[in-house]
Amino acid sequence: MTAIAELRRSSGALRCIECGKCSTLCPLSEIRDFSAVRMAAIHDRDSDLVRHAELVNRCLTCGSCEVRCPQNVTFTKFVRGLREELPQTLRTPCPHGTVLQSAARLMAGSNGAKRDLSWIGDGLRVAERGEVALFVGCAPLFDVVFARELGIKTIEIARAAIRLMNAAGIEPVILDRERCCGHDLLWNGEVETFQRLAASNAAAFEERGVKHIVSACAECCRTWKIDYAEAVPGYKPKVEHITEFLARSNLKFNGQSVRVTYQDPCRLARHLGMTGPPREVIRQTGAELVEMELHGVDGRCCGTPGFMRCDRDARRMQEERLTSAALTEAEVMLTACPKCWIHFACADSEDRLLGKRDRAPVKIQDLTMFAAERMEHS
Repeated sequence: MTAIAELRRSSGALRCIECGKCSTLCPLSEIRDFSAVRMAAIHDRDSDLVRHAELVNRCLTCGSCEVRCPQNVTFTKFVRGLREELPQTLRTPCPHGTVLQSAARLMAGSNGAKRDLSWIGDGLRVAERGEVALFVGCAPLFDVVFARELGIKTIEIARAAIRLMNAAGIEPVILDRERCCGHDLLWNGEVETFQRLAASNAAAFEERGVKHIVSACAECCRTWKIDYAEAVPGYKPKVEHITEFLARSNLKFNGQSVRVTYQDPCRLARHLGMTGPPREVIRQTGAELVEMELHGVDGRCCGTPGFMRCDRDARRMQEERLTSAALTEAEVMLTACPKCWIHFACADSEDRLLGKRDRAPVKIQDLTMFAAERMEHS
């Protein structure tokens, strides 16, 4: 059996009955001629796959198509597998000069260069060894690329997570030998490089005695919880998104009244089925949550998962989502993934610069930072 034939079987693509429900839910199909059904019909690497390379590369892998599929086809698994089969020359060149993906490749091939942890700063308590760790991910790298241009620092998400974990009585392990989780490379078909990153990270955390990993990034969380479990089966720590951890921590917040809406990250809401914990954290802070018309598993993608494509289609999806947030009359749009924050902040910044904004202003913020700001200090 060929690789694609096996992929069609294991993902359920063989069961596709072409009912079209996937297309009615796909945010990309609303913008351009795009069909998950056409991808499900791909069965030959040398003709079908090459002919439909653009289709395979454009898929957001957001999982919206899987929410209502009556045949339970796992389109995200199918697309990721197809990308592995694509010749390197036909894979999507990543935006931002490929710097983010290139850095991940360098980390995969390094002998364990240490990360700078000076960002932790005073007042935050961390440990070198222990059972609970915070996986920081690529926040330090994101800030090199985006902080000056967008005026946001995603490393503040990690600092906020430490403050919240400290308040819950936890001094998380922070590793100076942590590497990129490999999410973007995996979803662009670079499986071998991803596996090296997974093996290096797993060995580093296991060596420090870590049995419980917390992440404030939806993509890192999905990668550790699902993909590392497959890539490194010998090491299986408990993996939680920070909102899961906070939802059961019973922290005290100041109850300051503010009207917010919430953007569900694809990897959290659909890939992991996690819609409740973020909303419970919002409720605990005392904020008023007003939902956008499409939310939860029906929420819309930020348009650029995995930093794979940043184009007019992505920008249109971002602008439509920001408009939906504005219609709730919320003061703040919260999300639980640093990439969502980056993408929406970028779209909002561009609209301001071009004088295009025709909607009420909405502040965009990460939920972890929002919670930390509202935590009661004893």
